[in-house]
Amino acid sequence: MGTIGLWGVIIIVGLIVLLYGAKRLPDMARSLGRSSREFKDALAEAPEEFRDGMNEDDARELEPAGQPGGPTARELELEQELEAERQRRRSTSASPE
Repeated sequence: MGTIGLWGVIIIVGLIVLLYGAKRLPDMARSLGRSSREFKDALAEAPEEFRDGMNEDDARELEPAGQPGGPTARELELEQELEAERQRRRSTSASPE
């Protein structure tokens, strides 16, 4: 499909004038401009909210009930396994073969 040419735009504008009347067109254009401005303002405001991130109240709501924010039992277990692996590697690299 191609683009709408000049004649297509003229026909569309003519149909809009016939359907809604010349008296209502300025009001429609005004409301379209207002909604466009509100949309642009909302888009400009959105990055500021994302940049600020969640505040502490929102973060507290997302935390599980039994955990005040510390590591889980699985995380502690994985840390212990990692430390044991590090010690094993140190002992094998320190002993001459």
